[in-house]
Amino acid sequence: MSAKALYTDERKKAIHQLIISKDIQTIKGVLHDRDEYKQYASGWKAVNLDEYVAKFGISDVANSFYNNHRKINFFKDGKQYAIVAAIGGKYFRVGEVRPNGSIGRYLTLDLKDPSIPGTFQGAARRAENFRLTHFRMTFKKGTV
Repeated sequence: MSAKALYTDERKKAIHQLIISKDIQTIKGVLHDRDEYKQYASGWKAVNLDEYVAKFGISDVANSFYNNHRKINFFKDGKQYAIVAAIGGKYFRVGEVRPNGSIGRYLTLDLKDPSIPGTFQGAARRAENFRLTHFRMTFKKGTV
């Protein structure tokens, strides 16, 4: 199963489960992710999820993911890094996995810290960080 297919299936299941369980906090989080996507995504790079998962080095997509009903995490073999795909917005980020299993800082596509010049302050700094660490999901070939 491809990352796109797994993401789509898990996204549908998670949304359905949230509606049934009426988990208001998680629903608010999903809606926040959706709003964040609508507000900022125009400046984010479009990246093919399937191609990036393959390039990232995940050998078995079906056994590498975890769905917490807000984010779907695809863990790189060895669990040092994870691709964190939002259910509410069609975007993903790449994060370092801490020893306790939580996601630490978010990185660029080449697994480096985002380099933000000191001239960016406040909201502009946040938008620049988002631009460097958030990626719109696309399924067009050759967008890695």
